Amino acid sequence: MTTSPIPLDNLTSYVRSLHESAAPLDDLSTAVSVAAALDEQSDALIGYFVDQARRSGAPWSEIGASMGVSKQAVQKRFVAKTDLSDLVPDGGLFSRFTPRARSVVAAARRIASAAGTAETTPVHLTLALLTQPEGVAAVVLRKSGVMNKQLFDSFDIAEDAGTSEASVPEGQVPFTLEAKEALRGALKAALRLGHNYIGTEHILLGVIATSDETAEKLETLGVQTDAIEARIVGLLAGEKAKRAAGE
Repeated sequence: MTTSPIPLDNLTSYVRSLHESAAPLDDLSTAVSVAAALDEQSDALIGYFVDQARRSGAPWSEIGASMGVSKQAVQKRFVAKTDLSDLVPDGGLFSRFTPRARSVVAAARRIASAAGTAETTPVHLTLALLTQPEGVAAVVLRKSGVMNKQLFDSFDIAEDAGTSEASVPEGQVPFTLEAKEALRGALKAALRLGHNYIGTEHILLGVIATSDETAEKLETLGVQTDAIEARIVGLLAGEKAKRAAGE
């Protein structure tokens, strides 16, 4: 076992230093508070390196194995804290979504509902990107050689799933932890690219960074997922140049 970087003697001395002439029970109460703070710090420490592992491309299964726990356990610990409580039309994260990106989020839930699944997954988010054919994500996927039917078929979901504009009642077909992380990943992608909005392209990047299943499926269809961001940047740069030229 690795030696602790903070010797126990240092911790006991620190606790006692917080109160002059403290009674043993006071020291105990302080020690509990210090231990709680250390627990939070240790969780943040592990979380930092979990994030680094994810950025390097490590799948959740390997991260779990490294920690001696299951894939589900590590996701529950480090993804469950991510929620969509601020995905509301009037503010929070959702306020940064473009109209097309908002439509993708709604379509993902419709696709999940039409497919008869209990939760909305990154797969449904990926398929929902195709419901916005003029969106950057759909354009990039087409340029990568992926056709709509081909992608829907690869996940055994009907191409017309979720095409109805009927809304899904609030509280039904909730997002999985991985889907929530993908949407948070969209925000991270937008910030990384220096964008002040979240578009369909950012959702695509968030899904690829989060969902091993989706990334692997796209790879089997011939998409070089590690080149997607460069394709997006190139496409946006081209559109910007056209606007500047007045085309």
